[in-house]
Amino acid sequence: RAPLMPLSCFLGNVYAENVDVLRDGTGPSGLRLRLLTAGCGPGVLADAKMRVFERCVYFGDSCQDVLSTLGSPHKVFYKSEDKMKIHSPSPHKQVPSKCNDYFFNYFTLGVDILFDANTHKVKKFVLHTNYPGHYNFNIYHRCEFKIPLVIKRDSAESQTETCTTYSKWDSIQDLLGHPVEKPVVLHRSSSPNNTNPFGSTFCFGLQRMIFEVMQNNHIASVTLYGPTRPSSQLRTSDLPQ
Repeated sequence: RAPLMPLSCFLGNVYAENVDVLRDGTGPSGLRLRLLTAGCGPGVLADAKMRVFERCVYFGDSCQDVLSTLGSPHKVFYKSEDKMKIHSPSPHKQVPSKCNDYFFNYFTLGVDILFDANTHKVKKFVLHTNYPGHYNFNIYHRCEFKIPLVIKRDSAESQTETCTTYSKWDSIQDLLGHPVEKPVVLHRSSSPNNTNPFGSTFCFGLQRMIFEVMQNNHIASVTLYGPTRPSSQLRTSDLPQ
């Protein structure tokens, strides 16, 4: 792990020391974040004290809940139209929506939070590992996450193993003891005419989560979904942005 950041580098920002994924009987339910800050103002360096505190954010929390818990995001990003909408049986599939889902991007936490455009409640979390060689490298600080995985054995009760930022996908598959379904290949580019010099990544669905895996077997990001999804099938619209 990297050494602790000097207090002079905080500049009023809040950073995540670690992020624990909370889960219930069906899958992820939210995040518990251990946060670090040096405060702000003229007396920060003279005081020279780091504040440590915990905050929790859950699926279904309102936009106001998240703002009061984590503060304002560094950026708000609105999703484009869902490309899979053309396959919908609804007669309104060709009608453009008046509003789109939107992300709160917390770059110093390494976390994105997606809100539903109609209810303005949390429906997705994205945790970023910030590994070199990934399309989003050096945009986010590394999210030091811990994710409990339920391992089901044929001849024993379910066990819980922990996946971290430094786990490799091969080791996770070994823990599961069975092969995971074939991945969805994710291509990223800054525009339709450009190519991604870092290559494609592979997205595996597992226990209401999508693990984006790089070609070197490291985890690039983990996307968590709430308990009210109608289907666990991995769709193109579910992939990391």
